[in-house]
Amino acid sequence: MVKVKSEAEIQKNYEDSTALVPGRFEAGVRTASYQAAALAGQALYEEQMRRDEILRRRATGIEKVSDEAWRRDTIAKGKGVIGARMKAASGKQVAGFRPYREALVSLDLPPRTSDGMQNLINRGGAVVQKMMDTKAAVSG
Repeated sequence: MVKVKSEAEIQKNYEDSTALVPGRFEAGVRTASYQAAALAGQALYEEQMRRDEILRRRATGIEKVSDEAWRRDTIAKGKGVIGARMKAASGKQVAGFRPYREALVSLDLPPRTSDGMQNLINRGGAVVQKMMDTKAAVSG
């Protein structure tokens, strides 16, 4: 059996982490690059959408917002509310994770071997497969 924390402990740890989030959020945004990555995704967007008016509007909008403007606006809009919103959504987070937690709790891992790579394949692979199966079942 995979050892997994209780839902109450998961929720408490998640809620406790919200005190750290505003500073980490700001630090992450300050080091993020927005514009180049967003423009690099243009090809995939075109493949999926194929609507010229949307594609033109997207590229024009991205070009209007510099990385610095995006960082400044993202911090201003998010830093003060992200912790409180995460805390308010902690029940939803627990409920969303519930099927995955239950799948892990029910998973019997094969015994360890002396070969680390084989352990990764056998044991890690079992966890990944269980999560993929659960995602497919949850997503319907």
